[in-house]
Amino acid sequence: MSTLAPRPSTQRMRQLLKTSCEIFQTVFNPDSVRTGNKVLRRKMKGPAVISYYPIESPVKFRHIRAAYPMFEFPNTADEHRVAMNELYVVMSF
Repeated sequence: MSTLAPRPSTQRMRQLLKTSCEIFQTVFNPDSVRTGNKVLRRKMKGPAVISYYPIESPVKFRHIRAAYPMFEFPNTADEHRVAMNELYVVMSF
């Protein structure tokens, strides 16, 4: 007849868990409280988000306009404003 060894006490198991966490550098959380470590362990999204957007060009439209003053560039914002005003007048009648 074989006899099983008695189970260690809860206090002894907690000490063992705490020592194990210190050795393997993990978080000791005996009460299973939500800590957010799962979120913090995830791969950072910053570099992926930054690489998604194109690098901003150092040449601006004002530089092109200054370099070629002989060309007449249309003012699209003003044209859009006039078109929207005309549309509003037509829609109001």
